[in-house]
Amino acid sequence: MSCPPLNSQHSAPSTQHSALPTPLLSVRDLRVHFPIRRGVLGRTAGWIKAVDGISFDIPAGRTLGLVGESGCGKTTAGRAILRLLPATVGQACFDGTNIFSLNRRELRALRRSMQIVFQDPYGSLNPRMTVEAIVGEPLAVHRIARGRRRRELVGAGLERVGLSPAHMNRYPHEFSGGQRQRISIARAIVLHPRFVVCDECVSALDVSVQAQILNLLSDLQRYLGLTYLFIAHNLAVVRHISDQVAVMYLGRIVEFGDRRDIFDDPRHPYTLALLASIPSLEPGAPQADRQRVPLVGEVPSPAQVPSGCAFHTRCPFATDRCRTAQPPLEAKTGLREDHLVACHYAEQERGAERA
Repeated sequence: MSCPPLNSQHSAPSTQHSALPTPLLSVRDLRVHFPIRRGVLGRTAGWIKAVDGISFDIPAGRTLGLVGESGCGKTTAGRAILRLLPATVGQACFDGTNIFSLNRRELRALRRSMQIVFQDPYGSLNPRMTVEAIVGEPLAVHRIARGRRRRELVGAGLERVGLSPAHMNRYPHEFSGGQRQRISIARAIVLHPRFVVCDECVSALDVSVQAQILNLLSDLQRYLGLTYLFIAHNLAVVRHISDQVAVMYLGRIVEFGDRRDIFDDPRHPYTLALLASIPSLEPGAPQADRQRVPLVGEVPSPAQVPSGCAFHTRCPFATDRCRTAQPPLEAKTGLREDHLVACHYAEQERGAERA
């Protein structure tokens, strides 16, 4: 079963124009809701709307940065796309095939093309397994190689991520955090996948090591033609590696566009607040000149999402319309066609409000 094309019913941030290749991954109205069970009988008393209707395309060979505060649904979305978590509603199409419609055997075959790099390089590697066993496990599961041939492929994978094949007989505790993440990346690419979810894969590393891992991911993308969904909360990191950026808040995408549009001409108040929070050590840098948008209060619970615009409880520009009507994610007058914003007043010049 293939995914439907973009239309009025399944509106999504479209990247299908002459400058970009055909989307490798298309997500339509993805929702992941978890039941709240109470009482002796475990009756459903409500729902946690971790992901509440997101849609986007990722062109082949490109990187989409998915950003937002902790708890906004970024990781849940990434894992649902790979079917590591069950989706409540929606479709995720990989190269035209709806991932959610595949049976167990079909999904197993597709997993060779879709991999993930987890956030914690300490918790994602089995401490009882050697590096050879860890990196070679996907080869064994998919029955691709065994014996000497498997060892050769593991060694080649380690070399590709900047490690020595001589490390194959060591255990994870013998490596630094950056080296462990390189092992995780080697495990992800040993099957030569086409799509990789990078789930906060540099957030647990030192800044200098983060730069090395980001450069490694960029090199791998260039040499292997990889497509990334890069999940992060650090906008400086996202700016470095992403081609396009989707900003999430309480399970919904509130702004989507080319990296330059998001960072140079943000229109949603939440995006403005995130960008203003980026520290700058250089006087006169764009971040230093941007006025901070005050965020009052705490992030609402995904079990009780506010009516209207979910951000109105913290937005300094909110009006009565924001409290009652949910703004659609759409293109606005005066913005590029692929720069989409879910804000009633995104078209208005905010110069006076920022002053």
